Amino acid sequence: MHTLRLVTLTLSSAMLIACGGDDSGSSSSSSSSTPDTETTASTLFEGTLVVPQGAQQNSLRVMSAGLINSYSVTCPNVPDGYDPMANAAVSIEKADGSVLTQTTTTDSCGTFLLSIDEEASALDDSVINAALAGYRPLKANANNFKKAEAGQAAPVASTIATNAEYVISAIQKLGESEISFSVTDNTTNNAVIQLSKNAFEVLVNDQPISITTVNSADQLALASSNVMTLDASGSMRASINDENNNAVVDSEGHQYDRFRITAMAAHQFVAEKADADEIAIIPFSNSVDLINNAFLQDSLSLVDSNSASISYDYSLDGFTTAKDKLHFAVDLYNPLASLWGWNDYDGRHASRTDSVARADTWYLWDSGTELEEAIKVSVDEVATRSNTLKRVFVMTDGDSYFTDRDAVIAAANQANVVIHAIAVSNNANESDLQPIASETGGSYHKIVDEQNITGIYSSLQTTIKYAYIASLTTPLQSGDAISLSLTINGEKVTRILVMP
Repeated sequence: MHTLRLVTLTLSSAMLIACGGDDSGSSSSSSSSTPDTETTASTLFEGTLVVPQGAQQNSLRVMSAGLINSYSVTCPNVPDGYDPMANAAVSIEKADGSVLTQTTTTDSCGTFLLSIDEEASALDDSVINAALAGYRPLKANANNFKKAEAGQAAPVASTIATNAEYVISAIQKLGESEISFSVTDNTTNNAVIQLSKNAFEVLVNDQPISITTVNSADQLALASSNVMTLDASGSMRASINDENNNAVVDSEGHQYDRFRITAMAAHQFVAEKADADEIAIIPFSNSVDLINNAFLQDSLSLVDSNSASISYDYSLDGFTTAKDKLHFAVDLYNPLASLWGWNDYDGRHASRTDSVARADTWYLWDSGTELEEAIKVSVDEVATRSNTLKRVFVMTDGDSYFTDRDAVIAAANQANVVIHAIAVSNNANESDLQPIASETGGSYHKIVDEQNITGIYSSLQTTIKYAYIASLTTPLQSGDAISLSLTINGEKVTRILVMP
């Protein structure tokens, strides 16, 4: 039997490294007429550089129930799912390709502060370079790292491992002349953060189009609408074993099943979301159910700790930004949460604030896998939202027949909705999920080691927060074929998508 034997990681304290000295000029105090000493203009760059955690490491962090702390505990600017790029050599590369002589090194939290003896305007379109053994050279948009005002969080940038490759996904048209997209790597699936504008190239109908700006969703405080579409069929009760076929158990010795692992992943997805991002949760088996007020009232009898009937104001339309409510919905999905009152191995999520003790009924989902209908409903629901970034995250372990896959893809593209697909087990419907994800601009993930479900969801959350927003010089039209290319470190990757 394989038990997660976990220890708390103690991380060294952050030590900020400041480079450069007094850049103010001095003047003579003599009464004679003496010209002021010429001052040298300087520009300060600061930020945090990180590298992605591996899928297994990310999953272990999520499954550890707090026994393994993320680096955000000791290094507040390091996002969940990443490690500090500590002891990396940092320099500035100007737009003409010349590398400046001033350099510095990141500290144990990946933080750097670098002073350059030039005016800020002379450093427009420059690039942050960072090098560390085992990773591709980091190249980030230096404009975003010019020292901010006191109290503002320093920006974050990341690179990928030497043996990893870049992947472009989640291409969406936002406005007349704006597109959104994500860049990840093919080993960890984490977002690559703060790539330079000059690394990207856009062709529209084979004609090059200039990019005026590239920012990220978190920089622009751009909210998103998301649906978690979760398989709740009977096969989700299958037990989880590790790569050596040993049972994966919790601290009490109870073996995890697919339901418990998926619920854990969904809780983490909620916990790591931006405050303004909204989520709807749709469990499906032989029925497809959007969790909202009407569903709770019509399908459940909720009681408090005194067994008195209670109503719960969750959400009229199923979408909410409130994390405590979303944790309730994930507990509702999980048949081994205390809300269902039997074999409550996973208890009640600690972040819930409601008074619901349990659902005084049988678990609502069972046999069947209405995957096609679940995706249709998810797309229809998120399409009505006012946020411009719209995504569906669908997970299944079953093989479900599609009557009209092309119609599902067309509906998603028409609504400008990206679909990310997660296939668990060898029985999952890859033949339909792969093209649905690919042709809607999303990503496809096949999970063989099923305890890595948690890591995948955490990685997908990074693609929301660090989605790129590119402004183009030419408006986009329906039917335009967009070719988006990334060229970095000698590698070029391209993703093509036709605008609905």
